Amino acid sequence: MPKANSETDFRVMMENDDVDHVIGDPSDFAIGYRFIGDDRFTVLSMYARDRNLLGFTEEGEHCTTRWAYLEGLVAWLKSFADNMVNDPYPLEVEGEFAAQKDDAAREFDSKDMKAFDAYFDLINTWAWNHTWSHESGGAVLSHMYFEYKAGMVELSWDNRDDDSHYVFDCECGGTRVEAKTFRAVVLEFVDAYERHWGIKVDDDGTWLRKSRA
Repeated sequence: MPKANSETDFRVMMENDDVDHVIGDPSDFAIGYRFIGDDRFTVLSMYARDRNLLGFTEEGEHCTTRWAYLEGLVAWLKSFADNMVNDPYPLEVEGEFAAQKDDAAREFDSKDMKAFDAYFDLINTWAWNHTWSHESGGAVLSHMYFEYKAGMVELSWDNRDDDSHYVFDCECGGTRVEAKTFRAVVLEFVDAYERHWGIKVDDDGTWLRKSRA
């Protein structure tokens, strides 16, 4: 994807991702979107450092996340943005970002089934609270981790899957954005989503919100 360092490049980026609105600065953090039709169909992109973290290629065609009725996903983002607290990865393992830590942690094995179950219950609960894949609603979605840490939000991703016919632009890595920027962009997008479709997303129903109640 071209870097949006000029008005022309910015328009090209929007056209490539098929979005008509962008909130924020793609060279830092931004969300792009387009609302289509009457079935709450949304084209969605999320930018950091001039990369669309949701971009992927399918059968030679470049796409970004697009699906109808993404309320669960939007509610998850809203809940995370409204409830950011320090909640580090629960184990000391190798990796700079949560996605790499979670991958390394899953190499664990034990013949003690109680210890095995307790170990994976711990990391699976943390991963559930810090990833959004369970709210995809069926959409093709980058497997991303969101972690608040000392005034920053760490975004990381791991889309390595030899069996998938989707090839993500961002395979495995991470980046950091200021929490206040992340929150402002996310909540402006949530407001746009709710106003356009005439609904209120239900953040009270997400596992993230329940886990912190």
